[in-house]
Order: sequence, then C-alpha cells, then structure tokens
Amino acid sequence: MSERFSVKNLKLYKLGEIPRSEFIDVPTNNTDLLDQEKRSFFFKLLRSPKPQKQSKPKSSKKTKHTIKLNAVVWLHFVTPPKQKIAFMLVYKDLTGEFGVIVEEINSTSATSMMLSNTVEIEYTGDIEFLRACCAGIGPSESVTIEGLNVKRVKLAEDVSIDKSA
Repeated sequence: MSERFSVKNLKLYKLGEIPRSEFIDVPTNNTDLLDQEKRSFFFKLLRSPKPQKQSKPKSSKKTKHTIKLNAVVWLHFVTPPKQKIAFMLVYKDLTGEFGVIVEEINSTSATSMMLSNTVEIEYTGDIEFLRACCAGIGPSESVTIEGLNVKRVKLAEDVSIDKSA
C-alpha cells in the first residue's frame, strides 16, 4: 500500500487530469454493447414521462476501496532542476484531498527524465477526481510534459483471453 498524505499545503504543478474510465468501476461487457435490448433501455428511460424510483446503492458511500495504478511521465526541463522532483497522483474522495508519491528523483544534470512506478490508492466512497502532479518545480523553472500515462493494473483473473486476435 502506498503512503497517502494531505496535499493542502503543497504547491503542486498540475500535469494533467486522469480520465475517469481509469479509476471508476463501470461493469460493462462486450456482449452488453451488442444486445439491442440493453442498448435501448437508456432511451426508454429518457422517454418515460415520470422519473422512475432508483434503488438505493449498496451503502458503498463509506466503504474503503483500493485501486492499483501504473503511472509514468516524461519531463523535459530547459535547465536541470535544482531540487528534488516528486511525481504524484492527487485524488479527492469522501474524506478529503490526498496525494500518493509515484517516484522522487534528486537533482541531476539531466534535462529529460522519466518518473514511473506502480502505486496503490486506498479511498473511501467514490473518487471525485484524479490528477497527475509534480512537486518541487520552482516558479522560474520551465518544464514540458513529453508524455503522461496512467493505467489501471489488471489482475490476472480480470484479464480475459481475446480469441478473435
């Protein structure tokens, strides 16, 4: 489990937003997309004259969840950074806004660097947002993000063999 900490007092450099599809569980099967009845159900809900009562969710509001993510970023500096740079994922859940350090690197003479690692995020309720950020970048330093990629780590039992390939 990766150590989480509050990011209230940190000065962060936002690298990018992570798409919700990477951290929200939406159960869909490829067979659901091919089923005409399941696809048209959404349109039936839109056309219905009165709102239908929705069942209450399974009290997942206060339960703890864990998600494992692979994160990588390529950074390019005009001049080498003078201090330690930390690549982190920042998220907001039911209890507040927290960060998890992906990787830290001490100052070097290199102007281009890759920071990557696998982290586990423990959250309560649902994640409102997930951002990739850096700490340690000064206001006078110029940085370019050459690449940013955050993907969910799929467990062996979650991966199905695609027989059509």
